[in-house]
Amino acid sequence: MAANAKKKIEDTAEKVVKKADEAVAKVKETPAVKKAKKVATDTAKKAATTAKKAASTAKKAVEKVTAYVEFDGRQISTDEITDKVRAAYRAEHKRGAIKSIEIYVKPEENAAYYVVNGKADGKKIDL
Repeated sequence: MAANAKKKIEDTAEKVVKKADEAVAKVKETPAVKKAKKVATDTAKKAATTAKKAASTAKKAVEKVTAYVEFDGRQISTDEITDKVRAAYRAEHKRGAIKSIEIYVKPEENAAYYVVNGKADGKKIDL
């Protein structure tokens, strides 16, 4: 996700520089215009550089967290539980988009109950 955001920011920054260069090329040359062209081009390049740095910083800020549920000698990651919930939901709802998922893990039952998109159907998956 962060990689896509970074790519979009970089693409947009490059488009800004290209548009600035195109606009500058269309203007009639005078000493004042030459100076304005240079300022506009430099500003566009600085904006592109700043955007790329911001994208890089945003990518670095995203961290990967993996949590585990341990009970009675078993261990399962929350990512694995989430994947099982998604698969179970998709099996019943072929077209519905998943906007939110709430998962309630019950280790003593070796199960998890889930709510997708705020609709509590009391659905259960085995862990």
